[in-house]
Amino acid sequence: MSDANVSLIQGDGGDDANVIYGIPRPERSISDLIQDLGPMQEATDLPDLYAGLARSVVGSLKADACLVSLLDEPRGILRDVAASVVPPARLNTVAEEYRLDSFPATQRVLTTGCSYEASVSAPDADDSERTLLTSIGFGRVLICRFMVEGRPVGTVEVYRLEDRPFRRDDARQVEVLCSFAGNAYSRIQLAGKLEIHYTETIEALVSALEARDPYTEAHAGRIRDFSMALSVALKLPLEDRQAVKLGSILHDVGKIGVSDSILLKEGPLDDEEWRLMRAHPLIGERMLRGIDFLRPALPIIRYHHERWDGKGYPDGLLGEEIPIGARIVAVCDAFDAMTSDRPYRRALPLETACDEIMKHAGFQFDPDCASLLVDVVRNMGDDHLESRFVRYAS
Repeated sequence: MSDANVSLIQGDGGDDANVIYGIPRPERSISDLIQDLGPMQEATDLPDLYAGLARSVVGSLKADACLVSLLDEPRGILRDVAASVVPPARLNTVAEEYRLDSFPATQRVLTTGCSYEASVSAPDADDSERTLLTSIGFGRVLICRFMVEGRPVGTVEVYRLEDRPFRRDDARQVEVLCSFAGNAYSRIQLAGKLEIHYTETIEALVSALEARDPYTEAHAGRIRDFSMALSVALKLPLEDRQAVKLGSILHDVGKIGVSDSILLKEGPLDDEEWRLMRAHPLIGERMLRGIDFLRPALPIIRYHHERWDGKGYPDGLLGEEIPIGARIVAVCDAFDAMTSDRPYRRALPLETACDEIMKHAGFQFDPDCASLLVDVVRNMGDDHLESRFVRYAS
């Protein structure tokens, strides 16, 4: 977020919008435009759309980073939702909120629609604002309004590492890309509603399975929430996140083939009972193998009991041989099991469960997934976790 007190410069590109510092602006072909719009065309939910917009802006303006923030008008804040960066540039992973009354320039962008450019080297920039822009490692930012269905919904901030002016027509380029995103908004909403119906149907079926055991009721939903938060925080590509969503919900569906006498047994399982219990990943995979749209979830269902040290089941995969989605679901599954009541014990306290996860990181669990989960739940709790991370384009 940048403010009016950092130099507000409009149109440093000279009279010719296609020339800056005497260097002609490269002509952009139709294929360039298609490539710029690609991330938005591929979006399947609104955060993906905003992330696609950020990626498109970075590509079109040859910028180092872009941040999309949404307006929460009743609270008077802007909240980060999506970003794109070109290394070595960096932006936050955790979403931040900013009070608009602390950033009058941004407030004017939202009110008037006039874009502003801010520089760290402007002589009229006060120390606090210069420090702010410098602290996130950028020399210049272009702030533009984001409109959807005729109303301002947020801002698009375009960053450069160097303190070099944007071209005169760059703000117009951002406006065009925002218009494309606005046109895609309704399509994404409709697609999202259809996906929710599919997901809710699957969750209803899983709930029927979980109803056999009151101790595991809503287990799949909690693991989905944890797993999706980690997927976003790890900046997984869209196809991996979709697989994680389905796989986290369906990871235990194979338990439909396991006897209640085993599932609900209060004492320890004997060797034969463990053999039957450990068959549930294979049962689940076989059950769903013929359903085409669930195919991406099958590796998660099959491998969510594999271990980082290769001592898991059913195939004894080692380390990164285990698909990332299965590694995520494995640690989230274990955490939820520890923090939920079971027939043989009461739920463990949060800190005890976190300590256990870290104790087994690098042995049972992917160490990166384990440390991220512990960091997330210790600092953010367990409510609406996915929305607390900035979405990055695939």
